[in-house]
Amino acid sequence: MKKLDRNFLDPDRPRQQDDVHLKDYELVINHYRKFIAENVDCADAYVNLGFIYLDKEDYDEALRCFQKIVELEPDHPEAHNNLGYVYEKMDMFDSAKKCYEQALALNDNDIEAFINIAHIMELQGDYFGAVKQYKNAINSDSRAIAPRFCLAVLYDRYDMYDEAIEQYRKILQINPAHTKSLYNIGRIYYQLGDYQTALTNFKNAVELDRENADAWNNLGSVYETMENYQEAQAAYRKALAINPFHEETHVNMANIQYMIYSKQPEKIKIEDIRRRLQFVLSLNPHNKKAEKLLEKMGIGK
Repeated sequence: MKKLDRNFLDPDRPRQQDDVHLKDYELVINHYRKFIAENVDCADAYVNLGFIYLDKEDYDEALRCFQKIVELEPDHPEAHNNLGYVYEKMDMFDSAKKCYEQALALNDNDIEAFINIAHIMELQGDYFGAVKQYKNAINSDSRAIAPRFCLAVLYDRYDMYDEAIEQYRKILQINPAHTKSLYNIGRIYYQLGDYQTALTNFKNAVELDRENADAWNNLGSVYETMENYQEAQAAYRKALAINPFHEETHVNMANIQYMIYSKQPEKIKIEDIRRRLQFVLSLNPHNKKAEKLLEKMGIGK
């Protein structure tokens, strides 16, 4: 039976999907419904159909599918985890939590269930309960990265930087190529004013993931703060080559260009800076940093 996978390294926890990428939903739905009519006990068909309804954000139909799976396979923890996820998407957190607890009752080492329960507790404002569940998951499997990362992010969110860094570093001991931990450590050290350590971590992050526009942007920000404007611009260009619509990088680049223009106006065209900032505002009319810089330049929107 397929599990409803989640990427616990992302705060929004997007699902990895299979059949839900198909464009013609109705054709696929009709196919599965016909198959189910002839094979009423086929749990995998209900799983696939449930995925499609989740992708369509038709949670009522998804709920019916995953409830049927629990009916067919009541002793499978993943069936209860999947049903809980649907309840979670419907903001029915108590029902979701009960499903996750049932999954844990069926398998007291179910890492996914521990994480799911902790996530619900976070959503309900139970910080200490969430920490306890993440630690339970870690105790169940000390080399599991997902619960450590979730715990680190939780600490990070509450400005418990020492505790967050400790967990990020333990993740890197398990997997030295875990770029999100490197990225987050770099961000924390940047916030704390330790720019050299931040620089090292962002360099390591972009070395491992050359297509990470956010990491290139943050690397540029560190260089800019350290007044290494040449390297800062080079990093910003890398970020924009990867993602030409990266608002923050465009604003950062405009800041450096305006600083250069203020000292050496022959090197930069003010019109180029204006166009860059107006492009940002075309993407996001409420970008305050772009507005502020345009005002500083005496141009305005």
